[in-house]
Amino acid sequence: MTRTGTAWRRAALVVLAIAVVAGAAQADDAPPANNPAPTPPSDAAPIQIGRSILVVKDVDGQLGDAPAHRLKINDDIVFSEDITTGADAKTVIEFRDGSTFEIGADAVIRIDSFIFNPEESTSHKAVQVTRGVFRYVSGYVASDQDTKITTPAGEMGIRGSVVEGIVDPSIPDFVYVGEGNATFTNGAGSSDLVAGASIAVPSATTLPMAAASMPAAVAAQAVQVIERRLPPRSSFEGRPDNETWLKQAGTANLVPVADQRQLQTAPAVRPLPAPPARGSIAGELGLLAEGNRLNLFHGAPGPRTPEQTTFLARAAHDNPNAGAIMQRYQLQAQTIHRAAVTAGTALVIRGVGRVAPSADVMRRVTAASVRANPAAEAAITRHATETYHGPDRGQLLHPTASVPVGPQEHNVTPGGTVPVHPPEHNITPPANQPMHVNPQNPVPRPPVQPNNLGPKLPQQHYGTPTPPIQPNNLGPKLPQQRNFTPQPPSQQRGFVPRPPPPQRGVVPKPPPPKQPPKKEPDQKDQQTPR
Repeated sequence: MTRTGTAWRRAALVVLAIAVVAGAAQADDAPPANNPAPTPPSDAAPIQIGRSILVVKDVDGQLGDAPAHRLKINDDIVFSEDITTGADAKTVIEFRDGSTFEIGADAVIRIDSFIFNPEESTSHKAVQVTRGVFRYVSGYVASDQDTKITTPAGEMGIRGSVVEGIVDPSIPDFVYVGEGNATFTNGAGSSDLVAGASIAVPSATTLPMAAASMPAAVAAQAVQVIERRLPPRSSFEGRPDNETWLKQAGTANLVPVADQRQLQTAPAVRPLPAPPARGSIAGELGLLAEGNRLNLFHGAPGPRTPEQTTFLARAAHDNPNAGAIMQRYQLQAQTIHRAAVTAGTALVIRGVGRVAPSADVMRRVTAASVRANPAAEAAITRHATETYHGPDRGQLLHPTASVPVGPQEHNVTPGGTVPVHPPEHNITPPANQPMHVNPQNPVPRPPVQPNNLGPKLPQQHYGTPTPPIQPNNLGPKLPQQRNFTPQPPSQQRGFVPRPPPPQRGVVPKPPPPKQPPKKEPDQKDQQTPR
């Protein structure tokens, strides 16, 4: 019994010693208390990268091997999640940087990567699209910005703004750049696209065509199909602030980029959900399907075949407004992009403003945002000052509200501070001239220049500042109080008597009988009867 009790006590001491050593090791590895390191989300927790802001009909989300769940508005979208839409369904995903990804019916996509930090001005994302129509619109502008959209035919690197496309197994992958520029790359080569350009790529082993070779009629038909299948922008633009989402996004956006990369390690390779077996949209894209049958979208150079030439002539004849339609969509894309940048900037800055730990962090985010997008400086500053309410908010609102001064400058104690006034109020007179101050208006004004008109009158006679009086050579200077009644002769002529020439028109004319020209007719009339 004694040996058993002794053994139990020894075991307890060993366990306690191990616990103390482990605690000390953790304390040694912990960061200093006055400089805590950012705490990223737990590895076991999904990494939130966005939310659903529009859901129409059946839209499912699935993470890994977990069962699929039906998405609702404001549901979280996480890293490596698969999104599937049903028949006639639509959804819009808003990322933490304010960019949006619109998806039409019968679509399957996966979020492969999303890394964003406004303080480090970094925004990277990657999305796979295996089927459906889509549109990507960038939001907040970052200095290091990279977006990749992968389709079965290749990968598109986007530098800017508005990109939309169609992915369907029965037709070539179609992509259109409405604003910004992009490069489509696959195993056979690459093709550059600028704003207003589009291409069709039949497969991952086909050289992408040159954007200049895309017929306007084919592109116009494809873009119109995309517009019909995507939700209108008015259905989700201009939403009020969602406080919960702003705080969640702001907190996640302040996690350092290195920590975000570490958390988004490549998951186990798994196939995407199988596309729905329902019908295809090839029936709405007759020109794209026929052009693919004629090998019109192969990028290899070569002369047109007679059949291709006939097809192009017929398509242009049947669609005379195709060029105007594409121009209209390009202008629409520019409008969409401007609105998205404005909304994305507000989302990011206002979110950070609600959770920033200090005014210094808020200033760094603001400065990085202005460097990346100077045109939005006023809006960025306004959002920052309106939303940050930390205890040191005064440092953000008035970073130079006071400056240290010497005791002789403003008659304050050493080390004191005084408010900074506008430059026009900090007027220091020369050493030989006093500073004149109006008793009714204590704002100091520059001294009056000498006018050589005799001794200066007392300052109190001036009701308002008046310009110096020029010498008039009229004798001794009159007292100051008479300056408001009599005026010099040169000024009186304009108010009372007029000069002699104008007076002739006012004096009554002499009677007509006294004028010589009127007497001769009277004499002739008297001699006529004789």
